[in-house]
Amino acid sequence: EAAGLDVFRCPLVGATAVPGGSEADFRARLALTLREKRDAAVEALRRKYAPRLATLEDQQRRAQDRIERERSQLSQQKMQTAISVGTSILGALFGRKKLSVGNVGRIGTAARSAGRIGRESGDVSRAEESLDVLQQRHTDLENELAQEVSRLQGDYDPAAATIDRVQLKPRKSDIEIKELAL
Repeated sequence: EAAGLDVFRCPLVGATAVPGGSEADFRARLALTLREKRDAAVEALRRKYAPRLATLEDQQRRAQDRIERERSQLSQQKMQTAISVGTSILGALFGRKKLSVGNVGRIGTAARSAGRIGRESGDVSRAEESLDVLQQRHTDLENELAQEVSRLQGDYDPAAATIDRVQLKPRKSDIEIKELAL
């Protein structure tokens, strides 16, 4: 029976050691291959997540713009209400008739304006809640990406890679007799 040749093989990357090579040499070459594969897999994963992260960042930017717009409208509404209340009070105090139709109309306008402050304040609150939800989604997606990267690093860890010892046996078709002597 013919003797076989022992070689080292890593099924994770499909790499086989050179015949007669040591396990230490193979592990060193395998570590480099595993790092390259891990880096390529991580980069592919980042490219996969990039559009979703970009979309969420754009939505956050728009939500922040909406908050600023709603706050500006609230500020303007407060100013208009203050002016309306002030003119109605001054009109009632210094006008010729204390309860004239004009004064009553200005008081009604001031009351409606005060009601709008509540609605504008609610708009700001809803816009802030929307931004909070978007920020939470972004954080969750980043955490998911970090977990996937961590899993990939574990999968491609050179220390944890299994190396099999495979014995190659010669086949009759691989045997060639070059010289026969007696």
